Order: sequence, then C-alpha cells, then structure tokens
Amino acid sequence: MASTETAERSGKLSRARIIEIAFDHFAANGYRGASLAKIAAEVGLSQPGLLHHFPNKATLFKSVLLERDTRDLQAVGMEVNKIAELDVEQLLDFFEGLVRHNADNRNMVQLAHLTAAEATGPDHPAHDWVVLRTSYFRDLCASAVQNGIDSGRVRKGVNPRTVATMLIAASEGLENQWLVDPSVDLAGEFAEFAAMLRRDLAPVKRKS
Repeated sequence: MASTETAERSGKLSRARIIEIAFDHFAANGYRGASLAKIAAEVGLSQPGLLHHFPNKATLFKSVLLERDTRDLQAVGMEVNKIAELDVEQLLDFFEGLVRHNADNRNMVQLAHLTAAEATGPDHPAHDWVVLRTSYFRDLCASAVQNGIDSGRVRKGVNPRTVATMLIAASEGLENQWLVDPSVDLAGEFAEFAAMLRRDLAPVKRKS
C-alpha cells in the first residue's frame, strides 16, 4: 500500500515537473516549434519516459493550457463561472487585476497569444480551446454587464455583448503590443481604458 502511494506521489510530481518545463518550451516556440525530445531532456527523462506520462504532444500541450488558465484564475481569486454573477464594477476590477497579473507573467501571455495565432485552423489541437474559451468568457462577461444594466448601474441602451467583446479586445490587444514592445505600460494603459469605459457606461444624470 505504501509503495503504491509513493509511486502515485512520484508520478504526480513527475507530471507537474514535465508541465512546468513544457510550459516554457511551448511559450517560447508555440505548439509546432516545441520539441518533445528537448522537453524530455530538460526534465531528465527519455522521450519514451515522457510519453509514459503524456501519450503524445497534443495531450501534453492541452495539460499546459489547462495549467495556464488555472494559474490565471487562482491569481485573481476567481472561479470562472462566478464571473457571470459580478456587477459591471466588479467585472472591470477583475479585468484590471488579471491584466496586472499578466504584466508580471510574460510567459503566460506569450503562450496564449502564440496559441491563438497558431490555432486558427481546425486541425490544431488547441483550436477548440481557443474558440470555446473566448466564446464562453465573452458570454460570462456579457452577463456581468447585463447585471449592471438590470441594477441601474449601467445606462440603458448598452449592448452587453459589445462591451464584453471590447474588454477582451482591449486587454488582448494591449498584451500583443506589450509582447512586441515591453515599454508599453500594460497595466497602466488598461486601467486608463477601464476608467473611460466606466464613464461611458455610467447612467446619464438627468438635469434637475
């Protein structure tokens, strides 16, 4: 029994180590450019040894993407499905916190952007991850904006889906500029955008 538990712990540690090393390789080279042989060598395994834990490159890559999303949400203390329960002010705070976190984690941002660029075709193993993740996240954010409309904190006539799309586009667009030019103040520029959006979404005050 003890030997079985030890083996299980060892297996989990090995998988975690592989994911950690693979994270850096996929972030630097993308899915197509990353080499299983190089990942295995850095971990200290043979390639067959690595494939004992992950049967193929696509499976390892998907595990890395899952780890990336888990780290993102843990950093801001948010369960993804809870985003739909936020009001619009909390949503903007969430985005600002996420962007600040990303500004300190270049590899995580680079991994997401390389993956999105590579995965436009349906044959890429992360195609569904990119499409479904973006669509689901947009729907959750739109629900939060709708909460703001329903509570009277957001002016009438605002399209929740448009606001959600703009938030995602602004954060990812700034990230892309920052990856190319690190002098871009990622967190600061997004905070300015969020402030403008707050002003635009505020209910119109009637003149007395």
